[in-house]
Parts: sequence; structure tokens; C-alpha cells
Amino acid sequence: MNRVSKQSRLLTFCVDQQWLCLSVDQLSEVVTPQRRTPMPLAPVSVNGLINLRGKILTELDMRTTLSLKPRGPEDQNFRTIILETEEEGDYYGLTVDSVGEVINMDPEAFEKTPDSLSEHWRCISHGVLKQDKRILVLVDVEKVLTLSLSEVATA
Repeated sequence: MNRVSKQSRLLTFCVDQQWLCLSVDQLSEVVTPQRRTPMPLAPVSVNGLINLRGKILTELDMRTTLSLKPRGPEDQNFRTIILETEEEGDYYGLTVDSVGEVINMDPEAFEKTPDSLSEHWRCISHGVLKQDKRILVLVDVEKVLTLSLSEVATA
């Protein structure tokens, strides 16, 4: 499952009222909104560059990557999950609406991604996890980065 095992600890987060999760092994930290520098001609999912304690990161927006409605000007309480890529050691920031808790993955709750999900959701998902009051989409971070960075700029 690409850096996610049946014994993984997972960070839960929300994007447009949908709960998702990713392995804590794939992130370095969660930060509040940072000052960003826009990047002209970048893919539409790229919010810009941020300087996090001397490291320059590309900040990506999960709402845009998943073709969801944009965050309103009043919704500035978002969080950025800082990710480190496996191969090159590059860092990216992934903006999400909110961050939940760290949970242990329950192998009994894991199921393959339902075919009924839209193509964007299926493309970035390892599968889903059933919980008592919600279903979590288990995110494939490498696929999110690929999808976010491959979009053609339309602006």
C-alpha cells in the first residue's frame, strides 16, 4: 500500500466535509496558514510557495485537486499538512480544511475503494476505512502530488 501498512498510524483530516486520512510516516508536521508567494503559470492546484523556517515548499490545495468548490474568504481557518516525498526528499504543503486526530489503522475496517466514487477520489485513494460515525478515504500521497502537479494551468 505504498508506505501504508496494516499497522499504520493515520492522521485524519477533512476537505469539504469529507474525512480522509494518510499515514503519519508521510508527514513531518501540521502548520497554520503561512504567507505564500503566488506562482504564475503553475498548475491550478498550486497555491504558491511558502517559506517554512528556511525551507521552500510548494503549497497544494486539496479542494482544487479534487475539483471541489473553492474555500470562501471567510474560511481561513485551514491547515497545511507538510509532506516529505520518498524519492527526492522534497517537501510539499497540502492545504486541508481541518485536521482531526491520529488513529491506529484497523485492518478489519479497511476496504478497497468503491467503484461508485468519482474518478478524482478513486485516483487518489488506497481504499476506505469504516468507522462508527464516518468513512475515511485513505489517501495515496504520491498520487495526490502527481495529480496536483500535472494539471494544466487555466488562469
